[in-house]
Amino acid sequence: MKKKITFEEGMQELETLVRTLESGQMPLADSFKAYERAIALKDSLSALLDESDKRIRVLTESGETALDPEAEA
Repeated sequence: MKKKITFEEGMQELETLVRTLESGQMPLADSFKAYERAIALKDSLSALLDESDKRIRVLTESGETALDPEAEA
C-alpha cells in the first residue's frame, strides 16, 4: 500500500524532479520516468488544493472561521 504524502512532501519531490530534469544530466529513459512522476504529482497536488478549496468554501458559507486539523485525523 502506498503511503499518502502530504502537500508539502509532494511539492518538495516535484521541485526536486523539476530541478533534475532541467539539469539535463539524466539519461533519456530516466527522464521519461521522472516526467511521468512529476505529472502524477502535479495532478495529485492539484486535487489536494481543490479539496482544500472546497472545504474552505463550505466553512465560509456555514459561518465557521477556524479549521480544525485534528478533525481530519
